[in-house]
Order: sequence, then C-alpha cells, then structure tokens
Amino acid sequence: MTWGSSRIRLAAGALVVALIGVACGGGEEQTDGGGQGATGVLAGVCPETVVFQLDWEPEAEHGMIYGMVGDGYEIDADAKLVRGPLVAGGEDTGVDIEIRAGGAPVGFQPVQALMYQDTDIFLGFARLSEAMASYKDLPVRAVEATFEKSPFAIYWDPETYPNVETIADLKEEGVTVLLGRPDVFQDYFVAEGIMDRSQMDLSDAPKPAAFVGAGGEVAEAGFATAEPYLYQFEVPEWGRPVKLQLIHDAGFPEYFQALVARVDDITNQADCLERLVPIIQQTTVDYLANPGETNELILELVEAYNTGWVYTEGAADFAVKEMVRLGIVGNGDDDTIGEFDEARVAELLQIIDEVSDADVAGLNPTDFFTNEFIDESIGVRS
Repeated sequence: MTWGSSRIRLAAGALVVALIGVACGGGEEQTDGGGQGATGVLAGVCPETVVFQLDWEPEAEHGMIYGMVGDGYEIDADAKLVRGPLVAGGEDTGVDIEIRAGGAPVGFQPVQALMYQDTDIFLGFARLSEAMASYKDLPVRAVEATFEKSPFAIYWDPETYPNVETIADLKEEGVTVLLGRPDVFQDYFVAEGIMDRSQMDLSDAPKPAAFVGAGGEVAEAGFATAEPYLYQFEVPEWGRPVKLQLIHDAGFPEYFQALVARVDDITNQADCLERLVPIIQQTTVDYLANPGETNELILELVEAYNTGWVYTEGAADFAVKEMVRLGIVGNGDDDTIGEFDEARVAELLQIIDEVSDADVAGLNPTDFFTNEFIDESIGVRS
C-alpha cells in the first residue's frame, strides 16, 4: 500500500460532520521542443493498447499520464478507467492508451503487485522504496522519475509553533505528529535524530478532523500538493495556511511515483519504451506549462468514477503550482526531466537495508532503474 491510502477521500459533507465531532472532543514553464511525437510513431512497436496503472485516484499529480489521452476517449465508470487514442504533441501515435485508477478501486494494492496479477498492465507508478522491498517477489524497474522529489511532507500550524521551520524543530518542541501508519522514512528519521518515536502517532486518525480538532497542537503527514490547499480553502473549520517541510528536503531521498515496468519488459519491450518514455517526458513538460485541458479530464473522471474521492478545480490548480514551486516535478541536477540519479538510488537502497526488514541482499541500485530510454534533450526551460 502506498501513502496514497491515507489521502483524504471523504465527501465534503462527511468531512464537516467528522470535524464537528472532533472539535467538540514561478512563471510559465517552457520546453526546448524535444520529444514531440509523430503520427503513428508507436504503431507496430508498442502494444495496441498501452495500459497504465496509477497509484491513486485521478489527480493533478498524474497529469503527465492523463495528458496523453486524445479526443474521442471513453470512460468506463464501473472499471474506473479511461481509454482513448494515445497522443503526443497533439498527434495520434497509432495506439490507444488505457489509464486505470488506483487507491480504493483496487483495494489499495501496490502497483507492482497489480502488474503481476494482470500482465496487460504495461507501466505503473510505484514508490522506489517499496519496489526495493518487494523486488525479490515482484521485480519491477523504473524507466522514468516522474517526480524529482516526493510530495510527502509533514506540516504544522505556524501560529501555534512560530519558531518551527523544519521537521527536526518539531522534535525540539515535542510536537506529536499524526503519521497514519508506519513507514521506512520514519525509521530513518529516528536513526538520524530528526524525530523521536515518542512523537509518532500511528493511529488511523481521520483527516482533517484530527488535525483541526487538535487546534494546531499537533503536526500531520500528508501531501504538499494537496492538504495545504484543502485545509486553507476547503475546510472552513481551519481556514488558514499550514507550514511544511518535504521529507525529501529533510533528508529522505525517495523517488515517489516512479514509472515502472516488469523487469522482463525492459528487454522485451525496449523498442516501445525507447519511443514512449520521451513522449511521457515531453507530456510532463507540456502539462506543467498548460495544465487546463488535462485537469478538465481529471475532474471529469473524478465525477464519473464517483468513489467518494473529492477533488476540485482549485485543488488541481494548486497541485500543479506547488509541484513546480517545490521542485517536486522538474529537471534533475542537469537539464533533463525524468532522469534518475544513481548515487541517490544507492543511498535509498542503503537506507532500506539498514532500517527496514526488507531483504535487499545482493541487489544493486541499477536493479531498480534505468535511464536508457530517457531523452536527455527534454526538460523544463524557464
């Protein structure tokens, strides 16, 4: 299960009821133009329908995938998927794309498990730390880092804690952090002295009721691209900003939402990946610059799927802006988007080995990723 399973998924009315109960207790980004598709470029090279399995329900964080859905798409509200022409730069690539929602519709199963249950799934989103932990049973390898940084963060009320600037400062203040469930980053933060075990509340406290009900006395873990907007603008019981630090910026080098394939497909579908991955890179850049049409599709899917997942236009717009502002989606250390840093993957693998029970003996950083399909000419340009 990914951290997506703890995301807010109650209807607005239910949120208000829960809250009452507890309370009583930068500029436009552009590309240099690389990676644009041509008509029919994937035909006869990729599967007739390229199936993507996402890690959560439709949201702006998946815009680089939904941005490849062309006109004439069809929505299967029962199966929670959308299918249509796969386009690149507005041109039909000659194959179809099918995008399946994750989260509740798949019982919160991790994507790598779903990929081995249904081999029609070609690519999917996975946390690299979880892919490492499950590699010996469910081997997948990432072909693109759709996120440069994990969007996962810890946030707090700056009015209650005006001197807190970082997660480590929360420890100094003795602030309880609502974490929801155990995770390897927590073990790492304890090992590094960033957090204490005594701070960690791992109960399944409802969001946003628990945070709001505590009146700012606790901190909480969530997504920098979601909860800050929700709490300020869509939860009137709170209605003010929170302050946060990304777990990445606190020292945990996670690659979140890495785009993975089954290991055998890295070789078997190499010709397809060589053409498809640059299209995804370019679609990411285009989406950051002009997210409007893709966000309309995302909101249409949320309404059609009707799972209880609540998502608004304002939340989608905020997510795109924060992905850019915080460097969650963007170029790596060079001018290329989607490329993995081997040293960073090695650091993450060492952390998994040292602070978790996962069996990663004999595995190397390059078992978990490849940059061979990345087009180095594609990146975000200011």
